[in-house]
Amino acid sequence: MSTVVQRNAAVKREARDARDIIKSKRSNEIFFGVVGPVGAGGSRVMASLQRACQTAGYECVPIKASELIRKWASENAFEGPADGEVGLEVVQRMQDLGDAMRKSDSAEVARAVLRQIAQSRAIATGQEYVERTAVMPDDKKRAYLIDSIRHPAEVRLLRRTYAYSFALIGVVCEEAEREKRILGKYFTDPERLKQGNKERVRTFMSRDADDTINTHGQHVIDAFFEADFFVDNTASDPTDAGQLLDESLARLVSIISHDRVVRPSIEETAMHHAHSARVRSACMSRQVGAALVGSDGTVISTGSNEVPRAGGGVYGENFSTDSIVEDDRCVFRGTPSCSSNTEQNKIIDELIKSVPELALIEDKIKLSAIIRKTRLGQLIEFSRAVHAEMDALLSAGRNGNSTIGTRLFVTTFPCHYCARHIVSAGVYELQYIEPYPKSLAVHLHSDSIEVDPSKWVPPERRSLRQEFRAEGVIEQRKNPGKVLFHPFVGVAPRLYGRAFEETWRLKNKITGAFEPAAPEWGDDWAPFTEAYPELEAALAR
Repeated sequence: MSTVVQRNAAVKREARDARDIIKSKRSNEIFFGVVGPVGAGGSRVMASLQRACQTAGYECVPIKASELIRKWASENAFEGPADGEVGLEVVQRMQDLGDAMRKSDSAEVARAVLRQIAQSRAIATGQEYVERTAVMPDDKKRAYLIDSIRHPAEVRLLRRTYAYSFALIGVVCEEAEREKRILGKYFTDPERLKQGNKERVRTFMSRDADDTINTHGQHVIDAFFEADFFVDNTASDPTDAGQLLDESLARLVSIISHDRVVRPSIEETAMHHAHSARVRSACMSRQVGAALVGSDGTVISTGSNEVPRAGGGVYGENFSTDSIVEDDRCVFRGTPSCSSNTEQNKIIDELIKSVPELALIEDKIKLSAIIRKTRLGQLIEFSRAVHAEMDALLSAGRNGNSTIGTRLFVTTFPCHYCARHIVSAGVYELQYIEPYPKSLAVHLHSDSIEVDPSKWVPPERRSLRQEFRAEGVIEQRKNPGKVLFHPFVGVAPRLYGRAFEETWRLKNKITGAFEPAAPEWGDDWAPFTEAYPELEAALAR
């Protein structure tokens, strides 16, 4: 009889009440996934994560998705790259293999990860691995580190399998730095300067971020948005980057292991407020939330993308269950429809009728779908909703609060319409989570927006310049400054409550000494080893 089976038998004998039974059905395993765009440095993040887990007493089991894709290709008669073969073509070939593997099931790579985790557990616990048979964990603290996630279906399968014991880490890295790294890795110095090679790299990066042709292709942006924790790996110096990553990931592991008290930062709290505003939205396209905060972190206002309501504000702010109160948002109208799609379709129909060659094409539905994939289908001016950023700024104005020198936290990167108002309102800094490819904000307002924190000079208050002139002081500053737009890092809104809510006992009630202790019903991070029907049976005995 294996040690795991002996342990389970002993637990069954010792269990006395419901708490004992529930705690006996939990393990000490945790699961991490890493997601980041190509060139972001996922391997560097994995190394830091492994150090953080080992310091906290976890036995680490790295799982590389690329190795599982190679194995699948070999077993299914697909030609993969040869061992030791390097180059951009090799990585592109791996993209092709990943697409092929996901063709029948978008979560197929994640299913291979689950199989590998079960096999690794069997080896670690001295059990025989039999496919489709459960491999029970032992009492050891063990962390499975999955590198790397490329599709949202993979995130959802892992999250639904491991529930609260799974955490997804999103790796942030500026696009220019990623392009530089890829060029440096796969091309010689003279080759990096060729425009053709730069275009190849950009195409490669675009496919990795969001493959618009294949639903089973790589969709890193969609997976990235579902992360529980974000880290920044933009720093080019390996020593600096490693130190920053070690500190960030050690904090995440401490949140899970409760070896110290960790409290939220101003930025994490602000983004949490933005997310809370986001879920108020009834927009049929997407939910977006924003939170405007002062320099000290005080929340000035929040906003969501929602239809404006006469008298000020938007629908849904003062929600009432009274059926008499009319709600004229798109989804609640007599015939629900998106105004943006409706107006776009009118333009597409007009275009088809106006161009004789297009009018002759019989399959108008297919033709409309093709046209919609052009920039015409990306027009955003026909939405009835006030965007979340605008809602937050207008709310601050209605309440008499100045927006100069504030910081804006948004769940999605601002569109170019909002960007000009953000700049004009005097916002100094903006942080976001989800990218928004349609936005031309940086392209149209490069004179006012900076995306590189290392180059950022905050805008200068006009009132200060006027005071200097009045006092006869010669103004020396030539750079008027810009508004910083950069990705959010830290605990994501989806993890905020679970990360910072006090669920553990922190002190000895008699001495007052710091003595952290897990909840009597077990820590929520610890996964159940049995499904609820088995738990019901165990508790009913």
